[in-house]
Parts: sequence; structure tokens; C-alpha cells
Amino acid sequence: MALSNELLLRIYRDMIRQRDLDYQLVKSAKSGKMSPGWHSGLGQDAIVAPVALLRPDDYVTYTHRGCYVWIARGMSMKEILAEFHGKATGCAGGYGGTHIAKPSLGILGRSGMQGGHFPLAVGMGISAQMKGKGQVVMMFFGDGCGTRGHLHEAFNFASIWKLPIIWMCENNGLSMSVKLEKTWAIRQIAKIADNYAVPGKTVDGNDVIAVAEATSEFIERARKGEGPALLEMMTYRWRGHVEGDPMTYRTREEVREWQKKDPVPRFEKALLDRGLLTKEDIVRIHEEADDEVAEAQKFADESPEPNPEEIFSKLYATSHT
Repeated sequence: MALSNELLLRIYRDMIRQRDLDYQLVKSAKSGKMSPGWHSGLGQDAIVAPVALLRPDDYVTYTHRGCYVWIARGMSMKEILAEFHGKATGCAGGYGGTHIAKPSLGILGRSGMQGGHFPLAVGMGISAQMKGKGQVVMMFFGDGCGTRGHLHEAFNFASIWKLPIIWMCENNGLSMSVKLEKTWAIRQIAKIADNYAVPGKTVDGNDVIAVAEATSEFIERARKGEGPALLEMMTYRWRGHVEGDPMTYRTREEVREWQKKDPVPRFEKALLDRGLLTKEDIVRIHEEADDEVAEAQKFADESPEPNPEEIFSKLYATSHT
């Protein structure tokens, strides 16, 4: 898939929108408006790019840092923020909390247990393969949950059956507070792809264009029935594992060094150099995102609480999609 100018601009807008949404979730978590259990992905913003390459009928499953998935797949900020605040107008009526899902957009949720979504992605891959419509599955995971046995079982099965899955490793070098060298015997996770006879590649996860180009290649081969692939994106989260994390496991200097690699200004420079944006465009897009977030937060604040009498209404599926 060629990275058209239109696609690059869409990625940029969604990148700014999801970053603003993330900042708002941080504020709400700290203010007590919602559960403090928000896992910010600030600093990992370039990962919005792969999601923008998917078709509407593709499937996505993600980690606990999911702003880029929700926004790039077309969810509204209103339904996201309302859900986080436990309101009836949320995408799951306030019942889902941080476990955002939107099956109509191919967002089939995530596992409450880190790494539990590896076998779920395999199930999605089997479904896509059986339908025979060229659908793919994009499965995001971090270097932390990648140490679980589920990964190897899922990789092996997907490789044998040539399932159309793109395994997307967000390698931020941290498993909560534990650094990569204490959780993995190797430093380049993409190397494990060789064990399952599938392509693997490591890219700068803060370079939007590099991430998009590598993902595009793997999506194309998956649609052709050539099976899964693994893309490792080297990145870094600026905030703690969760809000309230004292972050005593790293220095401020380390964080500042990574903030110099901020994917947003890097991508802005690339778009400016290509003549796709002006500085005035950048200011306008940021302001539009700010306004959208403010309106969505107001909507969440003013939305009603769920009806307690309906608490058991969503326990059972009533239809198949």
C-alpha cells in the first residue's frame, strides 16, 4: 500500500487527536473524576500509523494503552470518555471501563490479563481466514507480556496455519518497573520470528513513516494468504506504568532523552518538508483537537449514570455478528 499524502495527513490528525485524548485521561485520572488506573501511552504516539492502514472490516486487539487504536478506527471521543467515566452514553453503557471495545469497527477489546489476547488474536485470524475476504488481524502487545507462554503457542499455531495476523510489538523497554534486560534473554524481540518461519523486522517506533511502511508490507503479504509477521517498534513511554507510579526505576535524564525523540514534532517536520503542512495548519489541527477533547469531556461530565436495574442486562450475548 502506497502512503498517499491524504493518508499521511489523516495519520497526523489522528496522532494529535489521540495524544490530546491521552492527556485528558491523565487529567481525569489525577482529578478523581474517573478511576486512577489509566495507563498512558504518551511518547508512543507513532503507533497510530499502523491502525490507519487497516480496512474497515479488519480486526484489532490491543494493550492497556489503546488511544491510538480507538481514534484511528473511528471511535468518537465522546463515547470513549463517557465510558471511562462510567456513564450510560459510553460505548459499553459505562460497563466496560478501560476495556474499550467496538465490534462494529473491528475493535474486539483486550484481555484483562496482560498477554491473554494472544490466543484471542489466533481466533480472529481463523475467522478471517475462513471468511476468505482478505481480512487481517492486527494484534498489539508490549515487551512485558511478550514473555508469556501464550505468545509462543499463538505464534506457532498462526505460522502453521498461515493466519493473516500482524503481531505488533510495542517495545518500550519496560515491564511495569522491570527493564528489558531482566525479562528477555535477547535485545531484539523481532528475532523470535525466525523460530516460527515468519518475517520479523525491528523499526524506530517513533518514526511514523518507518512504522507505516513496514506495516504496509506485512499487511499486503497477509492479505495474499502468506501468513503472519512480527513488527517490533522501539519506543518509550513518558509516564509511569499507571498513574501514581513513582517511577523510581528510571532517571529523569532517561525520560528527557527519549522526549527529544518525540514522534509528533518529527512527523510534523517530515510533513513540512514534503509541503503537506504549513505551520498554520499545525496550529489549527492542534486547536481543533483541543476543542474536540473539551467538548467530549463536557459530554462525559453531563451524561447520566447507568440504570442500576440494568446491571445484569449485558451478561449474555443476544445475537451473533
